Amino acid sequence: MPITHITSLSQLDGILSKASDKLSVIDFHAEWCGPCHMIAPKYEALSKQYNHVNFLKCDVDAAKDVASRYRVTAMPTFVFLRGSTKVDQVRGANPGALQETLHRHASGSSSGAFSGKGQRLGDTPSAPSDPQPQADAPAIFTAFAQLDPKIKVLVYLVAGYLFLWYIS
Repeated sequence: MPITHITSLSQLDGILSKASDKLSVIDFHAEWCGPCHMIAPKYEALSKQYNHVNFLKCDVDAAKDVASRYRVTAMPTFVFLRGSTKVDQVRGANPGALQETLHRHASGSSSGAFSGKGQRLGDTPSAPSDPQPQADAPAIFTAFAQLDPKIKVLVYLVAGYLFLWYIS
């Protein structure tokens, strides 16, 4: 979804009144703010990934009334709204926190209730989604199976390089 630039409270109120239960995220930034420029590409990428979320940007110097409404004191600040109700906020250029907060609110229900499956006392826990290695597998395979996927790729690349070096 394209990013909308907010220039006034009336424009913002119009957008939020149409959003009713929809999640909106406002990126409060400033032209002179280095961290704001650093995180801008990540914010734009998220706007393309989450089509069902309103992505808004507000220059705090150009729309001081909007920044004042949400008591923005640091840039960048990301304010999360459901309709016109503030549900969360992320301060600073922290891409991980921004993505995690967006994922949590975009995939959750509009009531803010727990969205997991849950479990009752006495129930057996469900099987983990990651299959564990066989108990009778050699230790090296067990250790390899538990490695981070990026480390596995590195191991494969080094093994391939050594193989090609050996045969040449």
